[in-house]
Amino acid sequence: MYTVDLTDVVVALTKALEFTKGDFAHHHERVAYIAASIGNKLKLPAKDYETLFWAAYLHDLGAGARLMNLDDISLLDKYDSKHAELGYELLKDVPFFREVAEVIKLHHRRFMDYPLEDRYKTVSLLSQIIFAADQIELLLAPRKLALLQRREIERYFSKNTKILFNDLIVEAFLELSKQESFWIDLSHYYIEERLSELRPKTKIMAGEKELKLLSVPFAYIIDAKSHFTKTHSLNVAVLSGQLAETAGLTEQRALIEIAGLVHDIGKLGVPNKILEKNGPLTESEFAIIKAHPYFSYHLLNKVSGFEDIARWAGYHHEQPNGQGYPFKASGEQLCVPSRIIAVADKWVALTEKRPYRDALNTKDALEILTDMTAKEIVDRKIVNLLKENIDYFINNANLEIQNITEKEIGGKNPAVYQTKMR
Repeated sequence: MYTVDLTDVVVALTKALEFTKGDFAHHHERVAYIAASIGNKLKLPAKDYETLFWAAYLHDLGAGARLMNLDDISLLDKYDSKHAELGYELLKDVPFFREVAEVIKLHHRRFMDYPLEDRYKTVSLLSQIIFAADQIELLLAPRKLALLQRREIERYFSKNTKILFNDLIVEAFLELSKQESFWIDLSHYYIEERLSELRPKTKIMAGEKELKLLSVPFAYIIDAKSHFTKTHSLNVAVLSGQLAETAGLTEQRALIEIAGLVHDIGKLGVPNKILEKNGPLTESEFAIIKAHPYFSYHLLNKVSGFEDIARWAGYHHEQPNGQGYPFKASGEQLCVPSRIIAVADKWVALTEKRPYRDALNTKDALEILTDMTAKEIVDRKIVNLLKENIDYFINNANLEIQNITEKEIGGKNPAVYQTKMR
C-alpha cells in the first residue's frame, strides 16, 4: 500500500512559494521558527505544538492563491484577513490539517478583536502566536541585522500588550528576545536547518486519497499564477487520469493524477510578464520557461516516496524524439505516465485561451497533436487513445473533477474548480 509523510510533502510544495517573494523569501520559514520558539517558551502540549508549527508554516498559503499573479507577496496588507480565510478554505477538507486550517483562519486577528471569553482558548492562542510571529518577521528590515532591531521590536510589543498582542505571548517573546541566538538565527543563512530542529518529529503517514486532497490546494495556487491557466493543473490531472485508466494503468491512476496536479509547481518562479506576454518570447525569456519543469522535478524529488511522481511531473515537456526540455530524455527514459502527462498538458494548453491566441476547438487541437506525433514530439499511442475517447472524456470531465477534489462542481469553496474540459 502506497503511503507518504504529508509533512514532507508540505515542506517541498511550500518551498515553491519562495520563488515569488523577493525580500520576503523565507518568510514562512522565519514565521514558523519564531512561532515554534514562542510555543516552546509557553510549554505548549505536544499536540498543540504540532498544530502551531504546521499552521505557521502554511499561514500564508491563501496569500499565495490571492497574490500569485502580482509576483510580490509583500503587497499583502499585514492586517488583511481575506488570505487567512482563503487559506482556511483551501485546507479545511484535507485530512489531518483541519485544526491547522482553523488556526490559519484566525491568524490575522488582533488580541482586541477576540471576544473576552475566547482570548486564551487553545485555537485563539495558537492563532495569536502566529500573528505575533508574523508581525515580528514583517517588522524586520531585510538588509539589517535582526539583532540590531530587537529593542525597537520589544518596545512595540510592550506598548501593544493586550491591544494587538496577547500578554502571555508578549511575556514569552520578551524572555526569548534576551537570547542573542534567537535573533542571529533569523539572519542566518541556515534558517532551514534551525527550523528543522524545531520541526515536530511526528510523521503524518497517508495514502493516495489524502495526498490527492493535499495536492489540490497547491494546484489551485499554481493556476492562480495567471488567469489564462486558472484551471490548467486540475484539467491536466483529470485528463491524465482518464488516459491512464484507458491505457490500463488503473493501479497507477491516482499517483498520475497527483503528478498532474503539481506538474507545474516549478512555474511559480516564472514572472507573469513572461507567462502573459502577447507575442513571441525572447531567448532569455524562453530560457526561464525551460527551467520550470527542472524545478518541478527537484522540488518533488525531495519527498521520500515521490520519485515516480517527480519524474512524471518533471518530464512533461520532454519528447520521444529527445528534443524536449530540460533533461533531453527520450525513448525508454520516458515511461508511459510521463508520456500521458505530456499529452494531457499539451491538450489542455491548446484548448485554453492564451494571451496570443483564442482557445482552440476540439477538431483543431486534435489535428495539431496528430501533427506532433509525426515529429515524435508526443507519443502516438497516447494521442490515438485521446482521439478515440475524446467525447467520453469531455462529457465526464466534471464528474472526474468531483472525484479528485471530493467537492461538487459549482460550490462556494475557492478550491473547487468550476470548469468543463473543452
